[in-house]
Amino acid sequence: MDLKESRDRIDKIDDQLEALFKERMEIAARIGEYKKANGLPVQDSAREKQILAARTKDAGNLEPYMRRFFKEILKLSKEYQRELNDK
Repeated sequence: MDLKESRDRIDKIDDQLEALFKERMEIAARIGEYKKANGLPVQDSAREKQILAARTKDAGNLEPYMRRFFKEILKLSKEYQRELNDK
């Protein structure tokens, strides 16, 4: 596979990641609304540990990168929930 082909494939993957990220953030917003309505904190450390463990268990040599990737997604989800709850 040449460089152009590889970049084209990455562009397609990035399109999918973008769509999935938007969908995930929409669901995170609904979770944030639920938490606010039920007096629950945005931060759920136990749930975060569970997610990180599940997402990194089969990552092999990509484990540290997968962990950072999901930590960032979790961080952004919490920020978004807090922002929406402050409105």
